[in-house]
Amino acid sequence: MKVLVATKDLAVFEALQGIDGLEYDEALFTGQIYDAMPGSQLIVVDYDDLVEHPYSIGMLRGILSDSDVPFVSSEEFLAEPDSWLKEAARSSGQDTGLPTKRTVAFVSYSGGVGKSVLALDTAAHFARRTKLPVCVIEFTYGESAFGSLIGADVPALFELATQPDIEPHVWNDVTLVPMDYDNSRDLSIQLLGKYLKDLMREHVLTVIDARWPHALIGSVRDEIDKWYVVCTPRPDAVENAEKLSAELGPKAEILVNKKGGVVDSLALSGIERALEIPEVREPDRWGGELGKRVLLHTYGKGTWAKYEPRKMFAGLRKAFTRTKKED
Repeated sequence: MKVLVATKDLAVFEALQGIDGLEYDEALFTGQIYDAMPGSQLIVVDYDDLVEHPYSIGMLRGILSDSDVPFVSSEEFLAEPDSWLKEAARSSGQDTGLPTKRTVAFVSYSGGVGKSVLALDTAAHFARRTKLPVCVIEFTYGESAFGSLIGADVPALFELATQPDIEPHVWNDVTLVPMDYDNSRDLSIQLLGKYLKDLMREHVLTVIDARWPHALIGSVRDEIDKWYVVCTPRPDAVENAEKLSAELGPKAEILVNKKGGVVDSLALSGIERALEIPEVREPDRWGGELGKRVLLHTYGKGTWAKYEPRKMFAGLRKAFTRTKKED
């Protein structure tokens, strides 16, 4: 049995010592607690003792409430330690890891390559499979693509960042932050960055949909773990993607979207790319056909396999292996 101790109360540690078959982990950072949750059968947590890094305490509270792992304050635990340990013994725990905190950006020099659809489908599929918080942030110069894609008029970045009483729109369990550039460009990078970074701390996955270059993306650029440089199989689009990937550096990988058959394979010969997404009929039905491939590559099969049906994952693994062999 494993107990996760997220409190400074030394009496909890004293109560757990010397119990046969029991081990405990200590964690006070919110990120450490999230990482240690898999396999834990009881969590003793005092929220006032926690350090908010990289997640907010509010987000951690939500994840604990939605999990199957029993959790209790140190005061409640010390009042009835035997009862809580019996409860822990009945808990199966979680035998595989949760997705780690990630920020990924879909980016290109121009529009029309499918960044917005990829971003929304990835976020929606993540929310559907994991039930964990996910948000999408848009960086555009023109009209927001989100409204036309989801069929709704939703609050945009300027009003969200300047009016704390306005909440972002939630679509398919995804928090949406579209950009109204004409207004948002008047915001300082400091104000913009504070709002967006606070928002990102509330979500396990943040997905960014961005034109490049963009004057405002500097507000969160250091937070981005992976850049997916999106292109279609057209030679000019691939050439632009290679240039942008080199510009963005080692965190950037080329993602070829809307790949067709043999002709497209020949056109991509010799091109280094991390991921190929086939052309999908009606991608804006948000069935996850695009997102599941992105998430498999982002998290790896060791983590993401548990979130896909076995038959579905076998097909994804086969397609992923075939792409690697073609290279």
